[in-house]
Amino acid sequence: MVKYAEKVTETPVTRIELVIDLEDPFKPAMTLEEFVELYNKDPEPPRYRVVSLDVLTCPEDNQPVTLAHCGRCKRFIRLFEGRVYCKHKIPLTE
Repeated sequence: MVKYAEKVTETPVTRIELVIDLEDPFKPAMTLEEFVELYNKDPEPPRYRVVSLDVLTCPEDNQPVTLAHCGRCKRFIRLFEGRVYCKHKIPLTE
């Protein structure tokens, strides 16, 4: 029978702010920094909406995921100060 130990991993969360043009659905979204650099002004409502996405790299498979998706994982422990903590089982060798 294989015995397991549990390890806790800590992964930083990255916040990406996207600007969406509500009047032109074919215009691609761009980051807030790109918008300000291109237009030399902040996006103004009601035409533009700024959406924040919290993303991280899943420590299990190294794929990008949203924070909401990560929170539904059975390995998720908690979010604290911009970092996600997850538990992993590690097989012990005899």
